[in-house]
Amino acid sequence: MRVRGTAHRRRHHGIVALAAGSLVVAAAVTGVGPAAAQGTAGSSRGQAHSYAFDAPDAAAVVGSDLFVTNHANNSVTEVNASNGSYVATLSGKSFGFDGPAAIVAVGGDLFVANRSDNSLSEFKASDRQPVRTIHGATYKFAYPGALASSGQDLFVLNARSITEVATGSGALIGTVSGSVFGFDRPTGLTVADGRIFVANSASDAVTVVNATTRAFVAALGGSPFNFSTPKGIAFDGTNLWVTNQGDESVTEFSPTTLDELTVLVSGNLPMVGPITYGDGYVFAVSPPGSSPMVSQITPSPATVNWMMCNTNGPYLFNNPQALVVAGTDLWVVNEGGNSLTEMETVTGALIRTVDNP
Repeated sequence: MRVRGTAHRRRHHGIVALAAGSLVVAAAVTGVGPAAAQGTAGSSRGQAHSYAFDAPDAAAVVGSDLFVTNHANNSVTEVNASNGSYVATLSGKSFGFDGPAAIVAVGGDLFVANRSDNSLSEFKASDRQPVRTIHGATYKFAYPGALASSGQDLFVLNARSITEVATGSGALIGTVSGSVFGFDRPTGLTVADGRIFVANSASDAVTVVNATTRAFVAALGGSPFNFSTPKGIAFDGTNLWVTNQGDESVTEFSPTTLDELTVLVSGNLPMVGPITYGDGYVFAVSPPGSSPMVSQITPSPATVNWMMCNTNGPYLFNNPQALVVAGTDLWVVNEGGNSLTEMETVTGALIRTVDNP
């Protein structure tokens, strides 16, 4: 069934002020002291330090903090998810960051996929101390670009395979590879209902794998799914959502029955890419173009409620690469602008932008 998104709202919202923390440098980790420099309304500009954003492309939340990977300068920036203030920059040999492309939180630890040297970095969120760097030929890491966890298992999406790692020890559990799986330029990964789901952008298909046995389950494609360059995939706790870059749509289907449920088609979902779920809503982002936008979707019944772009206000969206929900706030990671945009999950109202001075 195809449902056209409704209620395209163009709004202009007020912005709140941002308080910043001071800069304290210590070896490989930059800490934070008492609040010192006041930013301009709704922005980090004019602060006494830099967030060190450099081609940020992924983010994860642990407790009250947001951790953002910087692909170009091999670092992770920690930001207070409540007020946008700077907390720390993590970098240096001990962390092993090398072209970080994905990050996921498992308990109190964070795992980062390093695309440039085919490895994983693990560090503790509480004290920002490195735990280990996971690498080696047996893991078969190959340009890892997405991560998903399930219990004590971490699944790493490679160029044409999946590597399963034990989060407690970093030990290899197994790998998933071979022509039967049909991995073809995979870009999205999630785990739901005891299965692994992989969006294959080059084959217009979603691969389904048993998360326990790593056995092939199905390849979803063709009618009725009609995936078209699928890019992102997210789980709302009940159903799965896939963004289709090719025909500007979002597909909803059941991870249990593997039946298509809804296809949202809207002329205002151009080139949809990253997608996430949180606070009761699905959020999809449109990365390219002169005016990227973020859309809010109600899962049931599937409805596009609003779409916000730079014409609605100073959101500063610029090639957004990731979305993450922290409580009632939605954070958008802007690779092109080396910035973050914080929005209200319910209304889409702009709260603040956070960027380098």
